[in-house]
Amino acid sequence: MNQLNLTIQTAGRLIDGFNDRFTSYRLMLYYLLALTGWGVIGGIFHQIPYNWYQILYSAAFLIAVCWVCNRALSRLLKIPANKESDLISALILALIMAPATNGHAWAALAVAGVVAMASKFIVTVYKSHIFNPAAAGAYIAGITLHQYAVWWVGTKFMVPVVLIGGILIMRKMKRFTMVAAFFAVFLLWQIFGVSGGAHVHYLWSVIISTQLLFFGYVMLTEPQTSPTAIDKYLPYALIVGILYSVTRIGVSPEAALLIGNLAAFIIAPKRRYAVKFSHKVREADGIYSYFFKHPPKFSYGAGQYMEWTIPRLKTDSRGNRRYLTISSSPTEQDLMFTVKHPPEKPSAFKQKLDELEPGDTILASYLAGSFSLPKDTSKKLAFLAGGVGITPFRSMVKYLVDSGEKRDVALLYSAASPAELAFGGLFKKAEANGLSVGFLTDRRIDRPTIATFVPDYAERIFYVSGPYGFVKAIESSLIKMGLPPSQIKTDYFPGYGG
Repeated sequence: MNQLNLTIQTAGRLIDGFNDRFTSYRLMLYYLLALTGWGVIGGIFHQIPYNWYQILYSAAFLIAVCWVCNRALSRLLKIPANKESDLISALILALIMAPATNGHAWAALAVAGVVAMASKFIVTVYKSHIFNPAAAGAYIAGITLHQYAVWWVGTKFMVPVVLIGGILIMRKMKRFTMVAAFFAVFLLWQIFGVSGGAHVHYLWSVIISTQLLFFGYVMLTEPQTSPTAIDKYLPYALIVGILYSVTRIGVSPEAALLIGNLAAFIIAPKRRYAVKFSHKVREADGIYSYFFKHPPKFSYGAGQYMEWTIPRLKTDSRGNRRYLTISSSPTEQDLMFTVKHPPEKPSAFKQKLDELEPGDTILASYLAGSFSLPKDTSKKLAFLAGGVGITPFRSMVKYLVDSGEKRDVALLYSAASPAELAFGGLFKKAEANGLSVGFLTDRRIDRPTIATFVPDYAERIFYVSGPYGFVKAIESSLIKMGLPPSQIKTDYFPGYGG
């Protein structure tokens, strides 16, 4: 059993090491490209019910349509276009729509591409789109031209790539619970609603012969149109799962998703903000905070994160979007995030950050995160930070200092060197509010260190933040020390080095 656990942990580290090289959007783009390429190979060897050139030409056509429409609408409506989103929508459509074989089919692909892009710019509330673009495009193409989505990506030949890539996506996006709930509804319906007690072979054949895996991994989890908090995304997954699974309702997969998107917006409405850059501050060696004017009618909780987008950035493989913690406190006038710049070859995103001038605008959206202070102020807390993982704790501690709220908090902060410790002045000041601070630059945070610095650790709720390897190692140590998972909250920062 120990060997099995070690093997699983090693595999997890390898997957995370690979995933951390890419943003979520860029990983999704490469996944879809791999699926399209695999489909072309399937066409060559007659494993897909279409010729390879039909798949290739249709994908290229959809990419062109979505690219042109995305940029045309962006300029016409003066709304910044997100990088990669047009390519992602185009490739999804290429994998679910039948490749074109005649003029009518080419027209359907064109309608699907145009509607997909238009839905992002026109069907919006608070500058955020409501519906999954690819699902909207496929649905409208179906009801207007009767060229319905066929979901050919659900053929058996595609399953290995769908499954492997899907695992990478789920590991990156941390949406296992959402997807599992959706799958559970489908399987329960197959067992009790269709076959009256299906056996394993039947269930497996259904899974690998339908679009279920692709729909769950790619469509259901689209970040802009699905909730983030578990109490919101479980109802969303259940609604979509029921509509998708219960065939007697007569709802297509794309329609099921669109109804789910609308429900998600009602349950958890989202908003996108254009925020103006103010200035930056050097916090430590290689660590900088970027300040932006606080948008009107915007509120957030200490420790939450947002998606930050630099529009019209000539980007690299890491894209023009990042999920970053809001390191400022809700008590402060400016909005702030903090990043670490690598000594060599920073990403295009971080290079552009250093080129921002006062008044320049970037986009902030997708406010989320449950890494926040408990409502019960009597709870004892322990904050364990690795490197730039200190950012959510900076937000929380600043909030405690400004509000005068007294809590029993122990902060243990490790960095590679003393020069890389950020926000030291704030943490020292916070000691008057009950904060105990420990800085580590000569060794790792391990079980003996935790037990020494926090002798009453069994009574505390632990918050752990930093790179994925750091978070998992600390989480494992805390569990071995006897803490139940309910006393451990984790947050990590994928792909932070670029």
